Amino acid sequence: MASSLFTPILNDRTRAPNFFNGRLLTGEAMTDEQRAQRTANELLAQAVGDGVAYGLEVSPGPTTVNTADHPVVSVKSGVAINRRGEILYLGNDTHVELVRPTDPVPEPNKIFRACVPVTTGTYIADAGVYLLTVSSIRAGNGLTQVSGLGDTPAGCNVKYVVDAVEFRLLELPVDNASLGDVARLRNLVAYQCFGVNDLPDFATDPFATATEPHTLLDDIRGTTLTNCDVPLAILYWTATGGIQWIDLWAVRRRVTTAMTASPSLLDDTRLAVSEAMREQFRMHLGTIATSTTYSAMTNFRWLPPAGLVPLSSSSGAAGFDVQNFFDGKTWNRHITWPSPVYMEGGMVESLLRESSRHPPVDLEDEEMIWLYSVRENMRALHTGQTVQPYVVFANANLPYYGEARIHRAHVNYANFV
Repeated sequence: MASSLFTPILNDRTRAPNFFNGRLLTGEAMTDEQRAQRTANELLAQAVGDGVAYGLEVSPGPTTVNTADHPVVSVKSGVAINRRGEILYLGNDTHVELVRPTDPVPEPNKIFRACVPVTTGTYIADAGVYLLTVSSIRAGNGLTQVSGLGDTPAGCNVKYVVDAVEFRLLELPVDNASLGDVARLRNLVAYQCFGVNDLPDFATDPFATATEPHTLLDDIRGTTLTNCDVPLAILYWTATGGIQWIDLWAVRRRVTTAMTASPSLLDDTRLAVSEAMREQFRMHLGTIATSTTYSAMTNFRWLPPAGLVPLSSSSGAAGFDVQNFFDGKTWNRHITWPSPVYMEGGMVESLLRESSRHPPVDLEDEEMIWLYSVRENMRALHTGQTVQPYVVFANANLPYYGEARIHRAHVNYANFV
């Protein structure tokens, strides 16, 4: 039946009691009010999007408690929003045991849970790649006296209902080929979480592509991974070595609006994934010992659409050698000597922002990449200042940022043909 104009269309989800003097209030009325407020907040959070708002960084736990057979991670306080629109708040930094203790501490009284997965989560039993999530739960806290009403005897009931969180560990279905490539495992798993294999689908046939690229997390979503969970990090654990690495940005995302008024593959979700690629590379590279003989292909199959690589210098700065780091890739060089072309520092931020709309770099593909030295960085180095030299790399599909422009290019720090 069609609705007429100017006719209110009611809904039951945000219906709240009307309070007025003389009304008899019951526990049910107050519960209805709380439910309406909760629903309104969840709808607002869903409009904002899901992801990590701030904090919740994961790192290996203290060596006093984190051992090979008893892995422990530390999680910073913070806030996240799950796909249900629930706000997950961790008030204090905490250590999380990834195996159940022999004598577990009694858990709080769990009084409500919207998401009940098929399993309660896989706890470490063997070497593998695991996903750490934070999930919503409501728990009872404290007791309060209940006065008898009518024939109901007096007693006690839950005093507070607390919006709590719990951590869950889920095994990721990583294929054997990736597990066997231990040197590049972190990079391979990260880009499976980015959905790299499906990224070309839109360009191949945009009329048949209506969804976001399929990721490794999609393989477990709806079974062990629920809409109550917010992914925080993936970790690789072995029985002999314990936690080998923890990777946040393979699965961590800023709060991202997934559902828009105009559904499109060119939405905020895709930008957030590209930004995560850049952060994942930065943190991964930071764990690798700098060496002038190091090649990126040792530990990487994929690079983000753009990024920065620290270089070594004759003044003693630790870093990599640009020729060896990008060995196997074709890149732009100065005409007179084999070094990256110059770009202005004022364009670095623009390049990085623009790169978020481009695909990652495939190190096994013959397509070239752009490499740039930044004029301000190199001038400071050449004048004896203590700075870290670096190179900017970018997918070749980005515009060229090395053109020398009159009244902006600097002598000896520009590219002239």
